[in-house]
Amino acid sequence: MRPKLFRDPIHNIIAFDLSDGVEQVLFELICTREFQRLRRIRQLGFANLVYHGAEHSRFSHSLGVTHIARRMLGSLSLGLGDDERLEVLAAALLHDLGHGPFSHAIEKVTGIAHENYSAQIVLDESGEVFQCLARVSDTLPGRVARYFGSREAFPRERQVLRDIVSSQLDADRQDYILRDGLATGVKIGQYDFERIQAMLTTYERREEDGQLTTRLAVSYRAREAVEDYLIARFHMFKQVYLHKTVRVSEKMLEAVLLRAGQLQNQGAPADPAISAILMRMLGGERLSSADFLQLDDTDIWAALKIWSRHDDPVLHRLSDGLLNRRLYKTIDLDQNDPVLVARTLDHASELAHQHGLDPTYAVLVDRAKDTPYTPYDPTHPNASAHIPIVERDGSVVPIELGSDIIHLLGRDTYNMLRLCVPAELRVLA
Repeated sequence: MRPKLFRDPIHNIIAFDLSDGVEQVLFELICTREFQRLRRIRQLGFANLVYHGAEHSRFSHSLGVTHIARRMLGSLSLGLGDDERLEVLAAALLHDLGHGPFSHAIEKVTGIAHENYSAQIVLDESGEVFQCLARVSDTLPGRVARYFGSREAFPRERQVLRDIVSSQLDADRQDYILRDGLATGVKIGQYDFERIQAMLTTYERREEDGQLTTRLAVSYRAREAVEDYLIARFHMFKQVYLHKTVRVSEKMLEAVLLRAGQLQNQGAPADPAISAILMRMLGGERLSSADFLQLDDTDIWAALKIWSRHDDPVLHRLSDGLLNRRLYKTIDLDQNDPVLVARTLDHASELAHQHGLDPTYAVLVDRAKDTPYTPYDPTHPNASAHIPIVERDGSVVPIELGSDIIHLLGRDTYNMLRLCVPAELRVLA
């Protein structure tokens, strides 16, 4: 039987061997409605307003994550049976199912993390994903869904499987750094992927209760490659994910969605051309999996087109701005001076009132932070979140102990505080 091939800009060919039972199921999962929906959700949201090549989807990223997870399993030689191999690869493939359109803005408005929806979708007995997994084993949907929950749900001797799907060196991060770097043209988003794959290993640690925990690790011979990987991630956050234009667009979308929900709750009639499911979500309803899966980027763009002609000046201005890249201006604030920040916010609100604007939607505060690497902290409940290095003599140490670069990255939390305001309030700058 001929394999199913996907031509990929990062990994060249991603193949699924249909004569292999595990890969047959993976391909069946790819063909489900839930997974095909990811073609209609951009990986980077509004990043294409800055980097016009950033048009790739969560579908392509999820294929890449599965490919890398498969490579990682091959490198580690864990001796897994087909059931465990399918479990971890299905989790890698399905990890982004719970992302909605412009997911970060949606999560801020609804307060529901995408991981919760990912688990909910996998466990929905009426869904094609659940049925595909349940045909293999009635316990498989639950075993896959636990990858999207707390780490405590995993047996200690199988923590390494969770690390492949979710850790500081997981398949997800390894793919999106390369893929997003290529799509945006940000050359710094490159690292020696093959070296890391070749040097992956595991280590066992005896816990206080005497039980052994097995975790993902890297040989000392790939220390420099991991340094490059973490540096690439650091620069991708600074140059792409936290770019001021990307962030101000997300804040404007948050404001649009909040305003639309507010008007609906005040009894304003909804335009029948706008997704009723979207409006229910903006009204505060927790959607079923089936309803949530009806939403993709097209619903947001369709709503923005309609709202750009709305009588409400807030909806009109924000929606038209997002459609035509007429964005708010950003002002960097010094978060180390809270008194000055408070004064600036008060002044901005006063100016907004003077211009006939509602400060709730005209004075947007954007806070974000990222730590390029989380170092080992024995007092932290997830103390093993660091990247362990297996040294020449077999000892295992956190990578930051043998790398000045990573030691510094672990101390360099990137904090950002910006004010996002209409152009007429730019006098604040």
